[in-house]
Amino acid sequence: MLNFNELQRSKNFILNSLPQEEYDRLHPHLELVELHQNDILTRIREPITHVYFPTTVLISKVHSTQEGETVEVGITGFEGVVGTAFLFNQNSAPWQVEVQLTGEAFKLSAEIFARVLHKSVVLRQKVTAFTYLKLMQLTQSALCNRFHTVEQRLCRWLLAAQDRVKTPELLLTRDTLASMIGSTRPAVSIVTGTLQTAGFIRATRGKVTILNREEMEEATCECYHIIKDEFDRYLEIK
Repeated sequence: MLNFNELQRSKNFILNSLPQEEYDRLHPHLELVELHQNDILTRIREPITHVYFPTTVLISKVHSTQEGETVEVGITGFEGVVGTAFLFNQNSAPWQVEVQLTGEAFKLSAEIFARVLHKSVVLRQKVTAFTYLKLMQLTQSALCNRFHTVEQRLCRWLLAAQDRVKTPELLLTRDTLASMIGSTRPAVSIVTGTLQTAGFIRATRGKVTILNREEMEEATCECYHIIKDEFDRYLEIK
């Protein structure tokens, strides 16, 4: 039977994949924290002090223009780790890291993480594989935001969010959704109405519930399926 620490560890894919010896190096320094929607974990070009291993929280990397328009450039849930830009000899990130859906994560000092990473072969392998997944997601999202419709992009984002938090109920406003896919609130309101009429989702104030994943997967673009295939492949790596 799992004890408390093992049970908590199992909710993050990277931590759960580590051999006991490597996990034991991290475990004394891990702090289980609750993160709330709209919390900002790292601001653009500010020093990175901590990394986070999400368990139930959903975290986004968000970029913005000088005029304040925003778009998500990466999404992370239980599968990964957030805050590793400093590993590329950069003490800050070119994006803001913020919480989209409230949940829990393990928090760890960036300094300790770097020290443990140097000694841990499997941890390095997992972080490298996750970094590749994020680069692939970033490039595919850039293509998607340029060439595909608001409906396709919204379906892609909602499906990707559900893949990571494993619940059909997403506590999100239309303003947040517009920011995530690089659109406007009026456009997102029209599309959510269309998707609701089609029976794909139920949209109420501050909440979107996915009702028909199969039809949404048909309605979205190829970008979701490309990213999802890579996501599934990553989770199968031993």
